[in-house]
Order: sequence, then structure tokens, then C-alpha cells
Amino acid sequence: MVISAASANVTGQRPPRWRDTREWLERVDGIGQLRTVRGVDWERGIGEVAELLDHAEGSPAVLFDEVPGYPAGHRVLVNSNGTPQRQAVTLGLPEAMATHEGLFAFWRSVLDELRPIPPVEIDTGPVLENVLEGDAVDLNAFPVPVWHPQDGGRFIGTASLNIVRDPDSDWVNVGTYRNQIFDRDAMGMYISPGKHGLLVRQRYLERGRRCPVVVVVGADPLLFMAACAEGIAYGQGELDWAGGVRGAAVEVVRGRHTGLPIPANAEIAIEGWMDPDERHEEGPYGEWMGYYASGAGRTPVIRVAAIYHRHQPILLGCPQGKPPHEDNRFLAYLKSALVEQQLRGAGVPGVAGVWLPPEAGTRMMTIVAVDQAYPGHATQALHVAGQVGASAYGGRMVVAVDPDVDIYRIDDVLWAMLTRVDPERDVSVVRRAWSGPLDPAIHPDQRGFNSRLLVDATRPWEWRDRFSDPVVTPEMARAARQRWGWILDPGAPDPGTPDAGTRADPRT
Repeated sequence: MVISAASANVTGQRPPRWRDTREWLERVDGIGQLRTVRGVDWERGIGEVAELLDHAEGSPAVLFDEVPGYPAGHRVLVNSNGTPQRQAVTLGLPEAMATHEGLFAFWRSVLDELRPIPPVEIDTGPVLENVLEGDAVDLNAFPVPVWHPQDGGRFIGTASLNIVRDPDSDWVNVGTYRNQIFDRDAMGMYISPGKHGLLVRQRYLERGRRCPVVVVVGADPLLFMAACAEGIAYGQGELDWAGGVRGAAVEVVRGRHTGLPIPANAEIAIEGWMDPDERHEEGPYGEWMGYYASGAGRTPVIRVAAIYHRHQPILLGCPQGKPPHEDNRFLAYLKSALVEQQLRGAGVPGVAGVWLPPEAGTRMMTIVAVDQAYPGHATQALHVAGQVGASAYGGRMVVAVDPDVDIYRIDDVLWAMLTRVDPERDVSVVRRAWSGPLDPAIHPDQRGFNSRLLVDATRPWEWRDRFSDPVVTPEMARAARQRWGWILDPGAPDPGTPDAGTRADPRT
């Protein structure tokens, strides 16, 4: 749903901390986390740099300019939300909350209190600075990279907002799917089975109707977060949801051809239609599990009616690949908080925490800490945690642990799995779960379903009071770090030396 500016009432909501991608870039540059790199080629170089950034902890956001063959100012931004510090900028948080604990606190609070704010339609916006229609339409006018060596072409949409409206209601769905360029005025829209955008598209095409669509390939980083969140309720508009997170309505303009809402501050938006009969070979593409898993297939074609873009437009990229990659790093907090909320909403008590590790692609492994209160409690948590909206697609393993296990440290989780699990007693398998064509572990002719390993790594309920005591408890580890942590800081003097100044002695 979109409301007019005149009827919007967002009084009392906190204002957005930045207006658009360009102000976001200024903020990120101000904290020293932006690099501008010139002269890198789109055929190979940009993709190689993006891969390098994905697998280097703390790497900067990179803005590519002066791409050979393109005008200066036609830019590509990658790794936008790859660190907690940049996520804090995106979410409008103070620097003190740019931590693991701060981001979790934010998402838990926001999700518990979220009040969606519908977007507000305005007459004009920066995205309308250039409107290209008819013969002027050319998707190759932007420096779209070949992200991976064996990709089937240039994918303009890797951090895209694919906007469709349900034909039977006013629900506007926004999802991140992959968009390959086929021609100057034609592109694809690959969607995995079960995704909301696919269900909406099917309703048009099965009725023999063209499906209207807008693909924003230069969105601001917060809208990108919303579009790829997964777990947002079916029928809930992502633009409304993003407005609730930001505390202010997303301003939109109306597409000239489809009437769909387009974020007014977007850098690049592509408007068109998908015909029920037209298909095109699509892919392959280096996907989120780290493989060219889906191969070439046929997908509906978006015939472009108009391209809207700002002067000196910025293409937002988030190529997939071997985890962890950028979206794993920022979705870990949002999706973990969503699963935690959905677990409690399903009536599972005693949930001490949930973590979807970036190293597992924030899908393939769900870890839940549960304070057991009755027989079968851990089993209940395992089954529900693996099938709520934010975790059901593409999973591989769900692990339940006791609250004394640090779920954010994979070595601690492995310790629990290897010392509290007897495979015959504590491991079970769920069959025929929701997967899709991107799963490399399933035979190419049988993809669609997969199985899930459920691992109960809690102390056995029946004799939990007789289970061996650990050598080190979390309380002991915290006390030791508080007392002796200064030793781990190479620049910290011994608190007992005269040059330690007024530093408090942690040994007292």
C-alpha cells in the first residue's frame, strides 16, 4: 500500500539519519571505511575485488569509478554493509552500537516494537533526473560487471529490489533476485521456488496476463537489507517494513508505465513487463553456496519500457559466492533476531539465543540455545527453529545447545556437538524440506527438496544433573578476561608498572 504525502502521519517517529546512497557514502567515508578505486575493468577486475573484499574481515566498502569504456561518474558500489560499523551507519545507530551486541540489541528491539510505515508518494525525486524510453533504453549503458568467471553474462541485479504488486490486493512485494542482461532492452528475473515474488508473478502469468515489475539496481543499503531479509511475513510490504525500521516513510514516485512505486532517491530503476509466454536462457551464476549450482535454465523476460537514473548513477552490487559474503555478514543479525522472535511466537519457551553463522551462508546452519525445562524441550526447539519463516529455505543443519555454550563462537558449538552428542540418541533427520535448484548437494534432476540434520547438543535431559562439569564455565572465562585481558593488548602496559598512569588495576 502507498499513501499520499498529504495523508501521511509519522509524527513522533525518529527521523532518518541519511537521505540517500550519496549521503550514506559521505558518512561511511567519514569513518574511514570507504575506498574509491579508479580504472578497474568490468570484465574481470570488479568481480575479483568484490570476492577479495568478501573474504577479508573488516574490509572497506569500495566505490569503482572511471570504469574503462564508461563515462567517469558511472559507478559501482560493493561491500556496502560488510562491517558492523557500516551497518550502524545504515541503521542510523550511534558508533557505540556498531558492535555484535549493539546490532543484536537494535534488531531485537525493532522487531519487538516494529510498526510498519507505508511509503509516501511524491511528485518527483532524484531518480527522475534522467528518463530513458523507446530507442534510448540501453541496459549496457551502465558498467555492469561479470561477477564470476563462469557466469553466463552480465548480472545487473545482485543487490536489486524487484518490485511487484499482487494482482488480487494492494500488497507490494519487494525481493532481491538475480537479474541478467539479455539485450539492451531485455533482462531476466530468476527467483527460487517458494519465494513471495515468484508466487505473485505466477498469479499473473498463469492467468495469461503480463506481470508489471520495477527492478531497482541502485537502492540505498537499508532498502537492500529489507528486500533480502527473508522471514518477513507473507503479505507484509517490504517498503512499509523498511519505513518502520527507519522510523520514516520511504518516499516513492509512481512508475510511468506500470504505476508501481519506485524509491524516489534510488540511483537506477528499470521498469517493464514480463510476458506469460516469453522465456530466455539464463545463467549460470556463481550462487550463495559457492557453486555454479543452477546451470543454464529458462526464465521469464522483462521487456524494459523505461530506465530512470540519477546523474552519475551508482550501481549497487552484492555478488554471491563461497560464504561468508557481504549479505551473510549483515543478515546474520537480522535473520537470527527474526528466527528468535518467530521461535518465541510459536510458543517455544526458554530460548536463550539464536545464531545463523555467516560462515554457513546465514541459511545452512541454525544454532539455538535453549534452557531446558521439560523432556523434549530441545527437540521442540530444533524442529521449530528449522522451519520458521526466516530459516525454512535452504537449510542443512539445526543445532540445539545449552545456554553455557557461546553460540556466536563456532569452536564452542563444535565442542558441545562433539562432547554432548551421542549420534544414535541425539541426531535425527527431517526429510523433504524446502530447498531449490541452487543446492549442489542434491542430484541435479531431483532438486527442490532436501533434508535437515537436527543435532541435540544439550545435556541429556534424563541425567543432566549427573553430566560432567566443564573445566571452564562462561562465568569463569568472563572473570579471567576482565582481570587479565590487558595482557592480550600489545599496547597496554602492565597495570603494576609505574608508567601505567591512572589505569585501573584489574587484579584488584
